[in-house]
Amino acid sequence: MKEIILDRTDYNIIKALEQNGRISNTQLAQTINLSQSQCLRRLRQLEEMDIISGYQAHINYQKLGYSVMAWTLVTVSKEEPNARDDVMAFLQQQNAAIGVYGVTGDVDLMVEICAKDMTQFTDLVVKQIYAHANVISTKSYIRLDTAKQNSSPLGRP
Repeated sequence: MKEIILDRTDYNIIKALEQNGRISNTQLAQTINLSQSQCLRRLRQLEEMDIISGYQAHINYQKLGYSVMAWTLVTVSKEEPNARDDVMAFLQQQNAAIGVYGVTGDVDLMVEICAKDMTQFTDLVVKQIYAHANVISTKSYIRLDTAKQNSSPLGRP
């Protein structure tokens, strides 16, 4: 893999977009003190390198009636070949599973779940995930509140 070298201006573009993904090129150029053409050239370069891989809105799902946010840890069978891949593929098809991650440790997968209510959450975890032929166990953690979200290791612009 080719090493990617970025300068301070590139990082400033990234940080500004993390704060406001809808910022216009004109505003972005002003924010980072660069000409509009140079700003757009650098932005396109960051996109081509897949450092900036897309733009999306942050949705408040609670306002849409999804009251249960949780993380479920899943342990899969070590006996069955491709068990982990089978379970991951199954989870990718579940709308309420908004994030599916392979992890290290004593579990195999971590599933981020966004459900309308405890009935929907229980149905997904107990009747679907835990009932899957390749799942050995599950352990869930319900989110109580949020102290920090959508942060960046880069800091602020």
